[in-house]
Amino acid sequence: MEEIKIESCLEKEFLITENMLANMVGSGNVNVYATPMMIAHMEQVASTLLQNFLHPEDTSVGIFISVSHDAPTPCNKKVKIKASISQVDRKIITFNVEAFDDYGCIGKGTHKRCIVHKQKFEQKASQK
Repeated sequence: MEEIKIESCLEKEFLITENMLANMVGSGNVNVYATPMMIAHMEQVASTLLQNFLHPEDTSVGIFISVSHDAPTPCNKKVKIKASISQVDRKIITFNVEAFDDYGCIGKGTHKRCIVHKQKFEQKASQK
């Protein structure tokens, strides 16, 4: 495993499609970017960033997220998600996560991921 560097960051852009709207994912009845989708995108960007530092047999799993979703974004607009590493505590990595559309910040918060050996983790889960 490569040394995980504090302040490393990654940004990724997403086009908001109909299947990402609150009324489509069951998190509300409005035609705007759903909070669960914003959270999923935040986790995806953080996971991708962290994977750059890990051995191929390792991965990470989300263990905590606390975010606010502060502004709506309609369908067919783009959002940019940014994840930056703020703390490393052995196998627990903390990220600052932010989401932006063309009008500014739409959400922000904190996300934690735990580094695990992928095969062992999946074997443990399959024993349930």
